[in-house]
Amino acid sequence: MISIEDFLSEYFGILQIDADEVNCCVISLKDYQYVIDAVKLNFYLVILCHRGECNVTVGHHDFSISTSTISIIPPQTLFSIKTFAKTFVADFLFFKSDFIKKGFVKSEVMEELLLINPDYPPIFDLEETKFLDFSYKFAKIRDETESQAPFCLEVSRLYILQILYDYNRVCELCLLNSDKLINRQYQVMYAFRKLVDRNFHQYKTVKEYADLMYLSSKYLSECVKNQTGISALALIQNRIMLEAELLLKYATLSVKNISDKLGFTSASSFSRFFKSVKGVSPIHYREKPKN
Repeated sequence: MISIEDFLSEYFGILQIDADEVNCCVISLKDYQYVIDAVKLNFYLVILCHRGECNVTVGHHDFSISTSTISIIPPQTLFSIKTFAKTFVADFLFFKSDFIKKGFVKSEVMEELLLINPDYPPIFDLEETKFLDFSYKFAKIRDETESQAPFCLEVSRLYILQILYDYNRVCELCLLNSDKLINRQYQVMYAFRKLVDRNFHQYKTVKEYADLMYLSSKYLSECVKNQTGISALALIQNRIMLEAELLLKYATLSVKNISDKLGFTSASSFSRFFKSVKGVSPIHYREKPKN
């Protein structure tokens, strides 16, 4: 897993002098065009989008972060950001769970606040007044951490707590008003994505998953396409690619070992698959310079 310090350095070129002291910070992102490939964090990342959009994968969810939305990526969750619109402007809040837990809120309450339900995409639309309120709190955290004034960390912790409470409130309201809970096709799509997330090492065809779900391949494909706009096979391949990119970037395994780990019959079949999706071989991908 990657730390706040390493994430800021690798993807944003920000070097922290007191790296061990980075418990929380806010950066504003504008005109960012690099891809953030598969990565697991050891901290929470909250994205408040002011303008534009970007395409995100978090666990088994694919969604777009767009104007006036808020999203939370929890630690130990595989995620990537593939494309940024040229107009994309957002605030990124980074914080460690241990930093928040040092406050006065009871531990059981804090655990509930920090729990991000993996059953739903962690993205929510905000009304104008709520968006402005979130934006104000992000700005105050940035001001406090940059000023290093007395009690700046304590004040920042309070603002983050407010953000977490507000996020959970928005989450509850959105889920109560959602019709997806009673949508059969959505339920099929969601069950499929959970199965893919658990079994992509073993199963790589739509038929194999359809058999597991006692459905026809045609019906499963229709449900997935209607609910996501992406084919069922593409979702399977995307999940395999996400894991492959993570292993190629951060593991010391050989391409052959990665091929075995992902359930391919040979290194050559894995290489052909990888190149057909990514456009480069696994070896060239591993050797490419970091952003």
